[in-house]
Amino acid sequence: MIMANCESNLPSVSVIVPTHQRREMVCGLIDSLCRQDYEGSFEVIVVVDGSTDGTGSALQRLEPPFPLKIIEQPNMGAASARNRGAREARGEILLFIDDDMRTAPDLISEHYRSHRAGADVVIGHMPLDPASRHSLLTDSISKWADDRFARLSQADAEIPLHDLLTGQLSVQRQAFEATGGFDSRFTHGGSFGNEDIDFGHRIIAGGYRVAFNPRATTWQRYEVDPHEYLRRARETGHADVLFARKHPERRHAIFQYLGDGKWINRAFWRRAVEVSFAAAPLIHLVDFLTARMLAGGHRGALASKLFSWSSAIQYWVGVREAGGIPRHKTLRVISYHAISDLAGMPIVEEYGVPPDKFRRQLETLEESGFHFISADEFERFLRGNCGLPSRALLLTFDDCYTDLLDNALPILEEKKIPAIAFAVSRLLGDTNAWDRGIGAPQLPLLDATQLAELASRGVEIGSHSRTHPLLPDADDEALATEMSGSMDDLQAIGITRPRFLAYPFGAHDARVRRAAKRANFSAAFTVEPMAFRVTDDAMQIPRIEIMRSDSGRSLLLKVGFVPFLRRAVRW
Repeated sequence: MIMANCESNLPSVSVIVPTHQRREMVCGLIDSLCRQDYEGSFEVIVVVDGSTDGTGSALQRLEPPFPLKIIEQPNMGAASARNRGAREARGEILLFIDDDMRTAPDLISEHYRSHRAGADVVIGHMPLDPASRHSLLTDSISKWADDRFARLSQADAEIPLHDLLTGQLSVQRQAFEATGGFDSRFTHGGSFGNEDIDFGHRIIAGGYRVAFNPRATTWQRYEVDPHEYLRRARETGHADVLFARKHPERRHAIFQYLGDGKWINRAFWRRAVEVSFAAAPLIHLVDFLTARMLAGGHRGALASKLFSWSSAIQYWVGVREAGGIPRHKTLRVISYHAISDLAGMPIVEEYGVPPDKFRRQLETLEESGFHFISADEFERFLRGNCGLPSRALLLTFDDCYTDLLDNALPILEEKKIPAIAFAVSRLLGDTNAWDRGIGAPQLPLLDATQLAELASRGVEIGSHSRTHPLLPDADDEALATEMSGSMDDLQAIGITRPRFLAYPFGAHDARVRRAAKRANFSAAFTVEPMAFRVTDDAMQIPRIEIMRSDSGRSLLLKVGFVPFLRRAVRW
C-alpha cells in the first residue's frame, strides 16, 4: 500500500476505483482526475484486484496533485474491491468509478453539489468515449447511453434498478455502511453482474434519496470484445438468478430478457435453452453463424440480429446453470456430523467425513446441478414467499463438533456455501455424552466462544435440544425445557434466538412435534432420507445423512433419486 501527496485535512470526497488487468486505462483515468475543478479536497483509492499486468507499479510512478492510495489484493472480484476501498476511504462521500472511464473536469463538483442539495446517492451520464474502437457493440452502447440520458433527464423520471450502475455512482458514507456495502457473492471469483443492482435495491428499500445529475459526466472507453460480451451475458444469467433468490419480491423485475426486448429473446430462446436436447442443432447454428460474422467484422442488420440471439442464448444458458428462475417447490436437506477422519473408531467411523472427502462431496453435488440455499431463503420458502432453484439443497450439521469450525468452515467460506449447525446448548465445550452408553469415542464439541465465532462467520445456529435426549421418552415439562430452554441458552451467549430445531437421533412423534411448534420453531428436522415439499409439515422435515462412504454416483443416487423414490413409496 502506498500513500502519495497526503494532506493533513480529511477529504470531503473519496474516489474509489476497482481495477483488474487494465493498466493503461486506469492510469488514463487518474490522469483525467488530475484536471478536476473542485474547490474542496478529495482523495483517490485504487484497488488493484489481482492484476498481473504491472498496474500497481505503473500507478506508483504517478505524481497526481491529490492523495493517491494504491491497494493490491488477490483477485476477489469488483464488489470486494469496492468494499475494500470504502473501508480505507476517509471522505464522507464515496464516489465509485469504473477503471474504463475518463472524467469531466467538474465531475466531483457536480456530485458534491447534488449531495449538498439533499441526495444520498447520485448517478451521472456515461456516454461512450469517442476513442473506443468502433464495433457492433460500441454502436449499441452509444445508443444505450444516449437513451438513458434522455430518459433520466426528464423532470418526473423514476430511476429504475438497472440504472443504478457503479460505473459512476456516489453515496453518502452513512448510507453505504447502513446498507452493508456490496455483496461480494455477485462478483466472486471475477464473475460479472448485479452487485450494483443489488446495492441499489437495498438503497431504495432503505428510503434513501437517489438523484440523477445529467452534468456529472464520465466517458466510457468500451473495450469489451464480442466474445467477452457473450461470456458476460452468461454470467449475467447466473447473477440474475442469485438476485431473484436474494430478493424474491423483485423476481419478475430482474430477468432482463423476460420483460424487455423482442419476444424471440425473452420467450423463444428461453424455451429453446430449457429443452436444449431438442433445440441444440438450432442453437449451435446460431452460435456458428454469429462467430463467422464476428470474425469477418460485419456490423450490418443481420450481424446485429444474430449477435442479439447469441446473447439471449448465453443469458438463458446462464439462468439454467444457476438453477433457473426460482419457482420450484421441492427441497432436499442433507446433514453431516463430524468433518474429521475417524477411521478405526467404533460406531462413529462412518459419521466422520474427512475434510478432503467433504470437499469432493460438495463439488460432486455442485457439478451435478445441485444448488445450495441459505437459511433465510429456506424460511421464506416455508412461508410460501419464494420458489427455489432447481435441485435445491439445504446443508446442515448436527452436534457442532470442533471440527466444524476447524475443518468444515474454511471449505464453506471458500465455496460460498451457507449452512445451518445444530448445537446441544448445555454441552457446549463438552463431548458427545449421549453416545457414551453405546461405547462410542468421545469427540469435543464447540464451546460458547467458538460457537459465537461460527455464527459471526455466517453459519446459522439452530437448536439440537439442551442435552440430546430421546424426546419421545420425555414428559411434557422436560420437552418444554429441552426446546425452549435450549433457545434461551443460546440466546444468553449472544447467538440469535434459534429458528430451527433438529430432533436428537431424528426421533419424534406427534406430541414432540406439537411441542416444537409451541416453542415457536419455524421448522424441525428428522433424519428420514426423503424430499420435502412446501406443502408438507414443517415440523418433520426429512434429511439425508451423508456418510464417509458416500461418493460419486452413489452420492448422487442417494441425494438425487432415492429421496423421491422413498417419497413416492410413502405416499
